[in-house]
Amino acid sequence: MTLPPISKRLLSALPYVREGTFLADIGTDHAYLPLYLCLTGKIRGAVAADVRKGPLDVAEANIRAYGLGDKISTCLSDGLRKIAPYAPEDISIFGMGGELIASILTAVPWTKDSSLRLILQPMTRAESLRAHLDSEGFAVLDETLTKDEGRIYQTLSVAYDGQTRTHSPLALLVGEINLKRRDPLLFELLARHQKTFTEIQAAKAAAGVDTAYERALLAEIKEILL
Repeated sequence: MTLPPISKRLLSALPYVREGTFLADIGTDHAYLPLYLCLTGKIRGAVAADVRKGPLDVAEANIRAYGLGDKISTCLSDGLRKIAPYAPEDISIFGMGGELIASILTAVPWTKDSSLRLILQPMTRAESLRAHLDSEGFAVLDETLTKDEGRIYQTLSVAYDGQTRTHSPLALLVGEINLKRRDPLLFELLARHQKTFTEIQAAKAAAGVDTAYERALLAEIKEILL
């Protein structure tokens, strides 16, 4: 069996997609993730959704090429707005910034359902996404770090439980579970953030802007990297 070309970044979703579920893959692009999951028997079916027609046309061509038109549907949708009729059990949202993922979840209140599993991978602003999850009653069940083509990605497995939470600046940035697990990639990610936020702090200080956030974050990072 020939499988579609799939990156390490996308493969990080596999442990969090539940066996036999119906998946909604939001921002599907080439539909590689639902194709891989169907071909390996992990899921029973999927809807591959994208906000742009061009990528969706490519996804449809790939689905036909692999003969999976009976298992994978496509949907032109702004986030999750048109996905409810498909009744997904697992939802993957990759390839977007954390703030955009948060806005996608906010737009459809039906995601506040404890039976759903959300697999999220913020390309940027992971701290914004985690802060949103904390305030809206979503729990991070597990998370992992993956390095692909020199970039480190964070993948989160999330479910709604109705409980609000508060995390430190660093836990929001890189994840409480990742901090506890101490994966070797964590130290590389923290070193990158240390460099970035040191530069931000210096620029803000030079402009007379308060740097309390950066100072708190850098103090947490330093404590781990020492």
